[in-house]
Amino acid sequence: MKKIGFIDLFSEKLTADGQLEYAIYIFNESSSGFELQKRTETPSIESLKDVRDFYISLPLGLMNFRIFEFPFSDKEKLKKIIPFELENLIIGGSGSIIYDFTVLEASGDNNKILVAYIAKKILSEIIAKFSSMGIDPRIITSLESGRIIRDKKESIASVLIAPAEISGEERIDSAVNEIRSNTFNFRAGEFAYTKDIEKSGRKLKLTLILLISLAFVINSTLAFKIITYDNEISSLKQRMRSFYSSLFPEDKKITDELHQMKSHMKNISDKADMVTGSIPLDLMMNLSSKKIQGIVLDEITLDMDIITMKGEAASMSNLDAMKKTLSEKYNDISVPDIKPLSENKIMFTMIIKDKHK
Repeated sequence: MKKIGFIDLFSEKLTADGQLEYAIYIFNESSSGFELQKRTETPSIESLKDVRDFYISLPLGLMNFRIFEFPFSDKEKLKKIIPFELENLIIGGSGSIIYDFTVLEASGDNNKILVAYIAKKILSEIIAKFSSMGIDPRIITSLESGRIIRDKKESIASVLIAPAEISGEERIDSAVNEIRSNTFNFRAGEFAYTKDIEKSGRKLKLTLILLISLAFVINSTLAFKIITYDNEISSLKQRMRSFYSSLFPEDKKITDELHQMKSHMKNISDKADMVTGSIPLDLMMNLSSKKIQGIVLDEITLDMDIITMKGEAASMSNLDAMKKTLSEKYNDISVPDIKPLSENKIMFTMIIKDKHK
């Protein structure tokens, strides 16, 4: 009977002696489901020796959340675009955190995505703490956020900020739900769970040795050819890696040159789709074709759906004339910032929402 250990971190705060507050639920897994064998807050290495897999649940206080809306819900696309969305929202950039996401609502072009993330430094300390006890968790999730998401409450953002307290039995039930289908998994990137890969690698290595030995016994010539082909493949891989490194010298971690090349090309294509379009060109043609007296533009910023222009106007009437001219093409035009300058000139900021009439 397989045993699973679920480590429930109660709080993000340390105890007086600098220890984490947690309980471990030991479940017996059978064909009928998961049965709680025991709950302990002071586990010994001996009591955990039969546990095959471990899960860790993070408290909400250690995590941060963001809700984004995208015109798609494909998980592979989301994995590529979410880091860009987080980059300017996080001190230290998206490289300082580990994130995962779940689709809250999938509805055509309006898909709500909940992104949860935790600082790498904090996650590293938690993993190191349990690693010193001989525990290597397969999954790092959050039973509290999982319960909130499964309840599907309308104001999920406010519930995540001020969640209701979950009692002992409810926590155990939520732990079982996370074992069956984890809401998030922060064992990704440099923190990925590798034990299964290592086991598979050892088995593969042993199998390969046996096959090569058998081939050598049957036909030494065939063994020689295998070695020769292996060297050629290794040389080819080295050339591929060298070519890839020359194209993307900043990419230090190379695991699959072909897949990573496709990923880079996809990212380039996605970025191009985000910044190109007919609206910027249309605006430039509109400004150049109709002279607006008394207006000097110093700066034009083009975002996804907002155009921001900064400049000087000789008078308010010139500024009104510019706004009237642009109103022929655009519905939503505002001038949120006007400051008087010397010689009766005006410094202004004009914002145009990216919507044609």
